[in-house]
Amino acid sequence: MTLANHGRVLGVLFDKSTGSTSLEPGLHVPQQSSAQDVAEFLIKQYWGAYVAILHDPGDGPAAILVDPSGFLPVYRYEGRDHIILTTDPALFSLRPSYTDIGVHLLRPELRQASTCLIDVDEIPPGSISPLRPMRSAPLQLWKAADHFPVSVPHFEDATAVLREVSRSVLKSWSGVFGQTVVAASGGVDSSLICAALAEADATFDCVTVGTADRSGDERPYARAVAEKLGVQCLFRTFDPTRFDPDGSASGNIPRPARRAFLKTLDGALESAREEVRAAVVMDGNFGDNLFCLLHSAAPVADHLRTEGLKAGSIATLLDMCRVTDCSIATMVAATVGRLRNREGGDPWPPDIRLLNPDLVPADPKPLTVWPHCGSGRRSGSHDHLRLLMHAQNHVHGVTGDLRRFSPLASQPLVEFCLSVPTWLWATGGRNRAVARAAYSDTLPPAIVARTSKAGPDSYIRGAFVAHRSRIRSRLLDGLLAAHNLLDVPALEVALRVDESKDDFLIDRVFDLLEAENWARLWHEHGSIRTA
Repeated sequence: MTLANHGRVLGVLFDKSTGSTSLEPGLHVPQQSSAQDVAEFLIKQYWGAYVAILHDPGDGPAAILVDPSGFLPVYRYEGRDHIILTTDPALFSLRPSYTDIGVHLLRPELRQASTCLIDVDEIPPGSISPLRPMRSAPLQLWKAADHFPVSVPHFEDATAVLREVSRSVLKSWSGVFGQTVVAASGGVDSSLICAALAEADATFDCVTVGTADRSGDERPYARAVAEKLGVQCLFRTFDPTRFDPDGSASGNIPRPARRAFLKTLDGALESAREEVRAAVVMDGNFGDNLFCLLHSAAPVADHLRTEGLKAGSIATLLDMCRVTDCSIATMVAATVGRLRNREGGDPWPPDIRLLNPDLVPADPKPLTVWPHCGSGRRSGSHDHLRLLMHAQNHVHGVTGDLRRFSPLASQPLVEFCLSVPTWLWATGGRNRAVARAAYSDTLPPAIVARTSKAGPDSYIRGAFVAHRSRIRSRLLDGLLAAHNLLDVPALEVALRVDESKDDFLIDRVFDLLEAENWARLWHEHGSIRTA
């Protein structure tokens, strides 16, 4: 799409007011607008998954805008006299950076500006980055704090707005993708996607992937959603024997950000997509974080700071006791501590388990610097932002061979959810309360009432046991060990762990296995696709 004389937009763009994908050249943009002016106009008036290549009038320098959602990430390689920008890191012919792999493994849930490929970084979403001079710093235009609460809506009003925003967002995306299959777990997030698609009159089916035993079988809940909405629900099984200990689930991205066992999930969802001939699988990734699943005293402190010690803030205290399953005395003490503590602890503590103890954790450099908590009082909204940052590595966008998509990370949903006061999300003592209530008349009551769900833990343990010897050889004789990233004695002990007693340590072993397999893939080929 062209934007008059200001540049080009690549990707999918929706008008915020109409949901249309059309973009009239020069719409509301004065002819002499700067690249930054145009970028700010796009962020304010449009949303989607796009990159804009812009320039100032005349011979002004070019710049690149990455939309706030991060659905279309842009990676940058800077050589001595040139810059390469791409949304597909497989085009790079580069080797792994073991220093950056170590940095990633210390904080695997934090998406950092650096990637794990040599000399490749990522341009922050919602920022504009000039292409000249070399190594120019991006300018952040979309600021999360601009969407913090400015008023306190009634709970019913918040649920009505969330329903309308989610319906509009899913209608827009379904118009782009067409036939869809939803990865339905029977939980709140994927069920909300199903309800929004149904209300938007979109064509979709469901698939649920569960374990062979009952511990991770969500079929009753997923089927209840599908039957209520009048769509079919397919079922796929996690099979530990089909887990590939040599495979990488992160092979097409520039950092080992996904756990190795997710490749099995990818295969199961892909088979369902092919069976129903859908264009894409939509998942509920990002939902817990978007819908402010906080387990702390932050909402109580926020309510007290906003309205004082009144009936409403006391009700929030009781609500958070129910959400966190703690006593009133414990929550009161935590709230007092929160009110007195201007900063709190390290928001990104390093995870040194099974890593070389000589690794020195450097200060993290997040891809997005949304919280800005260097001084002043930290609100629950800042904690909400950190939840969003924790989920950035798990969002599926529109890059590469599009088969998966995470619509809950869409800009209108993020902006609205940030505007909701944190305590409203805990109304009635249930987490994600606004999201639950948004479609309470459409979804089965059992789904609306669920506060937890099962996961593939038994599959992960089974995969660990079935392939323990192969995992051992991959890690102890691999590239991470050769580059002194691992605490080999501790890893040897971890590889003998009783799988029935320490899921957290097994999860950490899978972090390392994914990093090892990813590093081997890039080390051997220099890229995923060789020329």
